Amino acid sequence: VKMALVAAGGNDGQLITRPGEAPLPNCLARLIQNKHQIVVDALPYIDKEYDNPHYRQVVDRMVEEEMESFAPEDYISSLPPIPALSLPEGSALRAEYDRMMQDEEYKFAEFDMSRYECHAPQGKDAADPEKWKEAVRTAQAHHELTTARGYNSEMLAQHGSNAWRAYNSGLEDLNQVYKFENDQMKAKVVEINRKRMADQLMMENKIRRLSERYQLAVTKNMRIEAECIRLEKELGISNEETTGESS
Repeated sequence: VKMALVAAGGNDGQLITRPGEAPLPNCLARLIQNKHQIVVDALPYIDKEYDNPHYRQVVDRMVEEEMESFAPEDYISSLPPIPALSLPEGSALRAEYDRMMQDEEYKFAEFDMSRYECHAPQGKDAADPEKWKEAVRTAQAHHELTTARGYNSEMLAQHGSNAWRAYNSGLEDLNQVYKFENDQMKAKVVEINRKRMADQLMMENKIRRLSERYQLAVTKNMRIEAECIRLEKELGISNEETTGESS
């Protein structure tokens, strides 16, 4: 498969870009930071060798061999380390965190449901005024909670549907914005691919001519080299014959 190999970096290991070009993405810059590595750039609208079953089999086998020996890069090495957990001393979170760290089974304290129960004092507690006061406070808390739940239910029945309609309308507007941005991005991708196709097809004839000239030059060099070898052998035989006649 015909490919253009772009060298990465100069003698000092710095990445080289043409004037006016945008800097390389971080992932690509890390990939070619090593000057011994290369970046493969193909011409998919011109190169048709991959359509040949023989070349496709060879390429697929090379890709599989590379994948078997490829060592994944540490892509998060450039990221900062995870910050250590810092909780204010004396805070409830700090106290609970310390308690859990000391508890091998990390068990939380059982949830106290007694304050959600409303019962009149029974037995000996029926004669204790403090128990009755506590029961009254619990009943008042339950009453306030029930009243608040009633208010919330009324407000939900009166305004809930409108609130959900407004929320859904906001989601639809947000969806339209994302859809518009997605359509714009797709249009840019299509335009880029069209430009790439036009550029490659416009240069196809020139690339073909240069490829043919290269093949002709290689063939010519091979013929010249073969002729040189033949002449060297003839000269060697002539020298041997001349040396033999002289002796």
